[in-house]
Amino acid sequence: MKKALAIVGILALSITPTACFADHLEPKEGEIRPGGNLAHANLRFRTLRDRNLSGANLRFANLLRADLRGADLSGADLSGTNLSFANLSRASLNSARINGADLSGANLSFANLSRASLNSARINGADLTNANLSGLNLSGLDLSFARLSGADLRSADLRGAILSNANLFRADLRNSNLRGGILTDADLFGANMGFADLRGANLLRADLRGAILDNANLVGINATNLKACPSSLPSGWVCENNSLIQR
Repeated sequence: MKKALAIVGILALSITPTACFADHLEPKEGEIRPGGNLAHANLRFRTLRDRNLSGANLRFANLLRADLRGADLSGADLSGTNLSFANLSRASLNSARINGADLSGANLSFANLSRASLNSARINGADLTNANLSGLNLSGLDLSFARLSGADLRSADLRGAILSNANLFRADLRNSNLRGGILTDADLFGANMGFADLRGANLLRADLRGAILDNANLVGINATNLKACPSSLPSGWVCENNSLIQR
């Protein structure tokens, strides 16, 4: 009988998902290194400023309010990671996998996110001031209330993205795809949207003061009740009564 119970116990352990054993575990200092395995680790509130975590496995780790200023996270796997309200100012996230991560309220000012993947990530309320987001696929993401002033969004895919109340002051959106994007009440003061695709985008009550829209595609755009008119428009378009109209 005892032998039978022992066998049952061993079988039970063998089918228990191993991921649960790692949940919320405090990692050893030696594990916090480039290429380290920190999946499911508890790193919330940790000070990891300027640390080299390139190529590290941080899947589903808890980095709530962690200090990652200047950290090297290039090539790291941050899929499903909790980075809400984390400080990633000037961090390198080049080629990082951030799919499904929670970046709401995070500070990503001056961060380098070139070639990163952010599919299904939550970025609402994040600070992306002067961040490098050029060429990224941000389609369908919720970027409402995000701070993107001065951000490099050249050639970014923002189709269907929610940018309502976002701060895009002097952001570079040249050649970006904003088709069907929601930019209601967005601050686009001085933003450069030259050659951008804005077909079907909603810019209701947006501030376009000083914005550049040379050669932009505005077919089907909803741009009424604007707070201010842009400084330039594609041929055949005018701004009258704070609305963009095609002549």
